[in-house]
Amino acid sequence: MDSGMARMAAAARESPRTFLPRPWQRVPAVLAALGITREAPPPPVVYSPPLVGYVAGLGALGLLLAAAMVRAPADVGGFVFMAIAVLALASTSVRLITGGGTIFSASAFAQLGLAVAFGPAGCLAGALAEQGAVSARYRIGSFRLGFNVASIFLSNLAAWGVYTEVIRLPIPAAMKLAVGGVAGGGVHNLVNNCCVAIVVSLATGRPFRRVLPASLRMLGFSVLYGYSAVGFATFHDQVGAQAFAYGLAPIAAFQVFLVLYARALRLHEDARTRHVERIEHAGAVLQRSYDETLVALTSALDARDRETEGHSRRVVEYTRLVAIRLGVGGHELAMISQGALLHDIGKIGVPDAVLHKPGPLTDEEWEIMRRHPQIGLHMVAGIEHLSEARTIILHHHERFDGRGYPLGLRGNAITHGARIFAVADTVDAITQDRPYRAARSFDEAREEILRVRGSQFDPEVVDAFLALELAELEEIASHRAGAGRDLLEVVGPASPRILAPAERRAA
Repeated sequence: MDSGMARMAAAARESPRTFLPRPWQRVPAVLAALGITREAPPPPVVYSPPLVGYVAGLGALGLLLAAAMVRAPADVGGFVFMAIAVLALASTSVRLITGGGTIFSASAFAQLGLAVAFGPAGCLAGALAEQGAVSARYRIGSFRLGFNVASIFLSNLAAWGVYTEVIRLPIPAAMKLAVGGVAGGGVHNLVNNCCVAIVVSLATGRPFRRVLPASLRMLGFSVLYGYSAVGFATFHDQVGAQAFAYGLAPIAAFQVFLVLYARALRLHEDARTRHVERIEHAGAVLQRSYDETLVALTSALDARDRETEGHSRRVVEYTRLVAIRLGVGGHELAMISQGALLHDIGKIGVPDAVLHKPGPLTDEEWEIMRRHPQIGLHMVAGIEHLSEARTIILHHHERFDGRGYPLGLRGNAITHGARIFAVADTVDAITQDRPYRAARSFDEAREEILRVRGSQFDPEVVDAFLALELAELEEIASHRAGAGRDLLEVVGPASPRILAPAERRAA
């Protein structure tokens, strides 16, 4: 017997204890099933002395008025029913647009009805019920909770006070109710938003006069709520607590509709997001395959012309450095990189006897060699994605003074990427070994490029190249590996273009 008890006790200690969730712990799951989830907590509060003093004073005022004015209601059942209605409506507030700032809840309507029907007790119960739901839903701290309860209680109390004063006026009964409801709803909105605007002003330093107008956007709703809420008090006097159920049924039905509609919207947004992610992934895979194909074409050319091993990678890297220095980025940089990578693709159509000839070329052989930009253009003419890169392939042997080939273009008629590439290509030609001469230094390359600034090369591009760090250039010059996909990556958005010295002086 004892050993059996001991085994049961040991098993209980070793096995995890399970508890049935308490009723209020089920609420988040129920709301989540309806598409109503707890939202991220608001930003932390900076507890400055003026802010703390204001909130403490508001809370103290609310406590004093509640202690002096709140009395037990005569109709406890109707009172509890309305308080629960406020709690339910506030718990199911709807944000129709994900990430949007406007939240719809009919709880303010029920609060005004509670206030006009039960006076100060209803004003306090409405504030507590509203903020109980908000605290569970939006994870606000005790500081915000205390402020919200006090400000809503005072707003409800102000609305009730205005309503009771208006219905004492010597005017027709129907007009009393209408004016009292409208005035009460308007005062409720004004008092509440003044309280909030003061807090925002103290917390952010923004002037009160600029904060308040933005807070009054829901004034129309409050006026209509106040106009409708007086029906709770008058109807209650005739049929009792059942009047509250009649009055709340239409607005509760509308809020249920909005809750279900918001849930459907969120499901649609989730499906759309997943679809967009799949499309983006497929696009990235396609782009990667495309870039790998371009690299493979360049590798085929490099394999055919081993004397310029690593040339394709180096010229692309030089081109990208100069382009970035000129403020080029994003899609434009990617297109320039593609053109630089494929600039000599037309040499695949040049005979080996001409391409690999160790000595000087004859005039006829030069004529054949000079066709390679046009051959390259025809090779990629049907590839729409390379429409911008094609101009670099065609223009990369043009000169700024118009003495280049194959079209003899001058100045800005040559595409910007080709003007950048022309400098990069010459840098690599000067600083690498060739069969007919040894490599020269970057200082010599700079001198040579500066010498033909404005004739062979765009002055702006030359100035950008001369501004590059020598260490960066020397690191690129040492590369012997073939080109890779990394050379076609997009680097940031396009930046403002860096002006050449002459342009800076003119500006």
